[in-house]
Amino acid sequence: MTGQRAVDQDFPVLGGGLFIAGPGGWRRGLSAVVAVGARPCSGAIIVLVFALAQGLFWTGVAATFLMGLGTAITVAVIATIAVGAKAWAKRFADTRAGYGMLAMRCIEVAAALVIIAFGTLLLTGYIVTERMIGV
Repeated sequence: MTGQRAVDQDFPVLGGGLFIAGPGGWRRGLSAVVAVGARPCSGAIIVLVFALAQGLFWTGVAATFLMGLGTAITVAVIATIAVGAKAWAKRFADTRAGYGMLAMRCIEVAAALVIIAFGTLLLTGYIVTERMIGV
């Protein structure tokens, strides 16, 4: 790996030499950012049209930029948590041979059950509000 420093091949090094692993490197990452950013945001379009209709175009532009900033902060925080959780899970699994894999499977099953429960609650709420069953 020429010109790039890494402590562990699985995780990017933050602060000491940020890199994107795999073929393509920064070019691949930048093309993904441009591809996602090129798609217009429907919420931003609604805000801009509403602001234009109210005669507050520049306020709409400012609101749209603030929406983008909020989205960027949220995505960055979630990505940072995900990378940190992966590093923590890898260390946890490495220190307890066998137990780590069992713990990871339990976490996966628990996450799946939470998603199923949430979906069931949403479906039940819809059925009740539409009066499909008497409650």
